[in-house]
Order: sequence, then C-alpha cells, then structure tokens
Amino acid sequence: MSNKFNTNALNEYSKSYARRVAADFYHAHTTISGKQILNLTPIQQVNLFVVSTLFDKWKGEVEKFRSPYFDFSNPEVEEALRSFMNVVSQHIAVRREHLEPLLADATRRTLIALFDPRFYYDDLLRNQPDFTLTADSLKHINRYTQVNKLIPMTLEQKMNGRPFVYVNQALGFLDEILTQRAHDLERPEKYIELFSEKVAMDLSTLLRGQVAENYAPTAKSFFDLDEDAPKQSPVLVPPPPPAPVVQPVAEQSALPDSPPPSDDDVHTSGTVAINGGAYQADPTAPANQPNVLSTNAPAPTMSTSASTPTVVPEGVATLGDSLQKASGSIAKSISLNQKFRFINQLFNGSAEAYNEAIAELDQLTNYGQALDLISYRYANQFMWNMESDEVSELVEILKRRF
Repeated sequence: MSNKFNTNALNEYSKSYARRVAADFYHAHTTISGKQILNLTPIQQVNLFVVSTLFDKWKGEVEKFRSPYFDFSNPEVEEALRSFMNVVSQHIAVRREHLEPLLADATRRTLIALFDPRFYYDDLLRNQPDFTLTADSLKHINRYTQVNKLIPMTLEQKMNGRPFVYVNQALGFLDEILTQRAHDLERPEKYIELFSEKVAMDLSTLLRGQVAENYAPTAKSFFDLDEDAPKQSPVLVPPPPPAPVVQPVAEQSALPDSPPPSDDDVHTSGTVAINGGAYQADPTAPANQPNVLSTNAPAPTMSTSASTPTVVPEGVATLGDSLQKASGSIAKSISLNQKFRFINQLFNGSAEAYNEAIAELDQLTNYGQALDLISYRYANQFMWNMESDEVSELVEILKRRF
C-alpha cells in the first residue's frame, strides 16, 4: 500500500464517497447502464475505472463458456461469440449492491493515482501476467486512464512498436518518465474540490502528516493579481427617480407654463458615466407637475416596489426564514394521511419505529445525512422499494426540511 496514505482513512473515504454517489443515483433508478456509469461522477477517472473493472469481469465470465468438448477456435464459433459479447455489452444493468464495491475501489485507485502516481504505476506494472507488459495490455491501460495520461502514453512511445517488454524494463521507463516529466503531472487540488462536492475531504486525515502539508493552501498576497480571474463588467445602475417638488399654489400660478421636456432632455438627465463618473446632480421634476392644494399636507411619496428591491437589514428575519423555522420539524410537515401510509407501508405497521425514525431524522443537520440514513438503515431494515410513492414523498419532505 502507498505510504503516503493513512490506509484506514483512505478506505473509509472511498466507501463513504461510493455510498453517497450510489444513494443519489439509485434513489430514482433500480439499475445503472454503461452510458450512465460514464457520467456517474464529475471525476471521469472514477467512472472509467468502474467501466474497466466491468470489462475485466465480463472477460472472465466469457471464459467460462469455453469447454473441452467444443471447438471454440472455429471461425463461426468465434464470430458468434464475438457478436454475442457485443450485444450483451450494450445492455449493462448493474444493481446498487453490485456497483457500490466497484465504485469504492475506483475511488481508492483514483486517489492513489492522483497523490502517488509512482506507487500506482509501479504496482500496476508489477502485477502484469508473466511479468510482461504487452502492447495490448498497455493499450487497455491507456484507454481507461484520464488522470496523468501522459505516463501510459509515454510508455507506449518508449515501447516503439514492440509487442511486449519485460516489466523490469517497463519500470525503468517509468522512472525516466517520472524524473523527466514530474512538472507535467496533474496537481490534485481541482480533484479535491470535485470529491468534496459529495463528501468533504480532510487531507490531514487522509494523508500522512508531511505529505498533507505539501497540499496545504498557501497564503496569497493582495497584490498578487489573478490574471485568470474573470473580468468584472461595469454595472450600470439606473438613476433614482426624481423626487416630486412641492411648491406653494401662489408661486406655481405665477410661473409661466413650461413646454414638456424633449426626448434629448430626458435621456441627458439620466446619463451615467461608466469610467468613474457620477450622475448629474439635482435632477429636476417634470414641468407639468400637478398642483398641490395645501402646503401643510404631507409630501406625496413615490412607490418603488416595482423596480427597486427591498433591502432587509442584517439580523431581521424575513418571511422565508419564518416559514422555514415554522416547518423545522419533519413531523409537522407530514400530513395525517401520509403518517398512516408511512407507518403501514414503510415501517411494517410499527408506529414506534416510525416515531423513532422521524425523531432521529430531526436531529440531523443536512439533506445528505438524512438521505444516507433512510437509504442504508431504514431501507435495508424494512425492505423498502425505493421507487414507491411513499419513499418519494418522504424524500421530498426531507428536501424541503433541509
């Protein structure tokens, strides 16, 4: 095993990641197809490792067809067997209990290939049959490798068309590649973010002390401008609506009638300078402002609810917050009819088991924990059909709750 990892932490993380991915997918599906596996996770290498393992298992199953009583080298038999394999391969259908172990192993292999490529490829080469690396085997490795693909590609170049090389020679090639192309190897940081979208990755637990420090984020100076950061476009803020001017009746009657503002005046009064300029000061009210009968009456206010968003001061509870808090208890979100259906259909008629489950779900802090709890404990304990209406309704309630 790679000495860069804490073995128990690596295995536990791989299983946790596989459980979460499988729970999310099999919530709405009974089986998974080959095309769906290729898009199962955002980390393409994990998906490819799963498909590669399925391919190896499929080859092993086909070998069982061979019998000493039949000539499998006959061209017609070979063609029929090849056609059969191709047809069946287009109808991959894997249930959760069979996929999850493959997914955990693919996750573990991906992490080793990322953080310790030397160990990963050294182990891969040493396990080749007859201590020989064939061109066909390397082609298969290349096909299902996405992380640090330059390593198998360069190995293929160094074989220079030979049908095979012995593993000790391939290990020499590997050492040359890792020495000369170390700066071209992929950094794990972007993959850490992708893994953490499902299950948070703690490098201090996953990796041994000194190794974890190599991937710790370093402090960045304010003056180190990020040239790759997307440029922010200037935001044009519409000018505030002009406040109505209240004048005494006597003054307004003395003023001559003013012509209505022209289109040019309207556009000019609302001009915004993009490069640091300000709005024109003191916008004036339209000349055809209606008269006000009494100067003692309060000044009319203009409603901006249709165009100006309301800013809620920090710390003030909104209506959405109040509604969310009101629906904080899962039990309160379940109607009486749903409660009886859940008890009868999901908990085998046991109201006590139902109440214990709801109480435990109420103690959780996020949707992922709740989904794992019902998927792994209650679904197995009470043999749920994950496609039933009752399970779907319960999941929707949990989504609203969290």
